[in-house]
Amino acid sequence: MKCSRVLGVISALILGLAISQSGFAKEKVYTWTDAKGVVHYGERPPKNVKATLVKTRTGHSDPTPAPTATTQPKADAKTTESNQPSLKNPERCASAKDNLAMLNSVARIKTTNADGVDVILTEEDKAKQREIAQQIIDQACE
Repeated sequence: MKCSRVLGVISALILGLAISQSGFAKEKVYTWTDAKGVVHYGERPPKNVKATLVKTRTGHSDPTPAPTATTQPKADAKTTESNQPSLKNPERCASAKDNLAMLNSVARIKTTNADGVDVILTEEDKAKQREIAQQIIDQACE
């Protein structure tokens, strides 16, 4: 009896480790109990055994479909008189102010370009980013 508990704990630890690996988490995982009462986990259960599919979580959600042109935005409490949603957003405002402060510092700023390569922003790039941050501040801050 004690041996089966130890095997169950070991099986659970192995399952946790396997699920944490991103490649394995995409596959289906089944659990079943054998005739001796030992719990097993695997991608394919043995034949003639009642197995349960384990719902795994990868930490990533499924993609959300883009809204279609026929989808109407929901009425919001923050709508302006012209029936447009308000762009005021305290979180976005604070983030833009933080970004602008960083861009105005003497720090070297590293970013990833479109090719996925890390690059240091030039002074010209910083100037463009300052303009964008200021536009966001003008829109999002009250």
